[in-house]
Amino acid sequence: MADLDRFKRAREKTAFIEDANSDVKVVEPKTKKITTRNKSEVELEPNTLSNRERSRTKQGRNITVPLFPEELKAIEVAVSKLSELGDTSINAFIRETILAKCEKVIGKEEYKSIVSDKFNVVKNK
Repeated sequence: MADLDRFKRAREKTAFIEDANSDVKVVEPKTKKITTRNKSEVELEPNTLSNRERSRTKQGRNITVPLFPEELKAIEVAVSKLSELGDTSINAFIRETILAKCEKVIGKEEYKSIVSDKFNVVKNK
């Protein structure tokens, strides 16, 4: 009969066995949805990737800016002159110029707080 008591005690402890990891908190990434100017929704999740793994083309968003041909030509000439001094692409030039202007307009502290809160776009698979 001692064996039966042992099994009975084991069955009574099923709640403990089933919930053995209840003290471990599983942090679910908090995604948020934003509505773009053209009324489509984009889902964002907090960044968990290293700088090496993160890519603007895979986890980022695009902007489209219409330009007159002469404006684009001016940008291309400026980038070609900068390319002589170092490795600069049109994308990097435009991004760095816009972000520098944003930092100047909104202030260094607010800019750093915005940029430090990193998110990635969740792409539909």
